[in-house]
Amino acid sequence: MENLFMFLATSLVLRLSTPRFKRYLIGSGCSSLLISGNNTLHWKYTKDGDRVYFYDQAVAGVTYGLVMVQMKEVFTMRQAEAILVQYVNRMRKPFQIMYNISMTIAAKDGIVTLSDYWQDEQGIDWKIQGYTNGKTIAVLYVKNIAEAPVKEHDAFLQGFKFSRIS
Repeated sequence: MENLFMFLATSLVLRLSTPRFKRYLIGSGCSSLLISGNNTLHWKYTKDGDRVYFYDQAVAGVTYGLVMVQMKEVFTMRQAEAILVQYVNRMRKPFQIMYNISMTIAAKDGIVTLSDYWQDEQGIDWKIQGYTNGKTIAVLYVKNIAEAPVKEHDAFLQGFKFSRIS
């Protein structure tokens, strides 16, 4: 009986500390999986008139974040890829990233996808996924990936979708 009680208690604690993701619309029709109930996105305009959205939520020692830029102009896929790489590289400094481990870039169906692993000054491992379609750039990150199952952070990182006219 004690074993059953411990199993149920452990299952409840794990269930409470595991984030539940829900799809939320962002900006002009893009969407992403965010932590259910904690969908506060902050936004501002850049000096160039691009609209930037920010999202950051910690659950059980793991931080899930998103930075999305809806640009005023539309870029070619080659230009957009270069902008995405520049943007990801510029994000490393404020997050105190010491190393990027294995950046990969792929293009398919008019979308460029960038994946990378990072390690910050405290030795914490991150995983990021970036997307662009020439009009919108999105970078999603999970900080402290060792504290969450791979399927959990992959669901978050791969949960970003473009609208047809973003």
